[in-house]
Amino acid sequence: MFETAFYLLCASLASGLILHWGAARLTKGRRLYLSAFICLNGCLCLVLGIGFLGGMTLSAAGVLVMALFTESFFAVYALILIGVVNDSPTLAIVKALMKAGPTGLSKADFDAFIVAHPFFRSRVDALQATGDVMLKNEQLALTPRSKFIVAVISVYQRFLKLERETG
Repeated sequence: MFETAFYLLCASLASGLILHWGAARLTKGRRLYLSAFICLNGCLCLVLGIGFLGGMTLSAAGVLVMALFTESFFAVYALILIGVVNDSPTLAIVKALMKAGPTGLSKADFDAFIVAHPFFRSRVDALQATGDVMLKNEQLALTPRSKFIVAVISVYQRFLKLERETG
């Protein structure tokens, strides 16, 4: 029973994400979170409906597990979207570092950035402590791990066709 629920859930989530990506591209990011909720839950209902019409047997417990997992997935997905779509102090720092290129941000450029964004100093210190940025030869630069993460986020933003650079 739960094996059937697992396969249906995978199909539902995959189709819901694809539908949401398409909807986000068409609407240019308007009502992004509402459309994610509607797409994920709508695909769950559609997959369950098709399954039941096709003669599938699934208990109420299976349906409940699928619904709970879908809502949990939506909550995590929405939190990730907040970080990907909206500007944050970390994202503003990363954008400044990426704009500076492979050599990084010089001390003078960094000081000018801090003057323009005074509350970022504590965030830069935290990013250095976690190893996401490094200070080398008076240049602040992304670590290889951070470059990979930023590249993944950038691909996702381009895929959604969102342009919300406010940092």
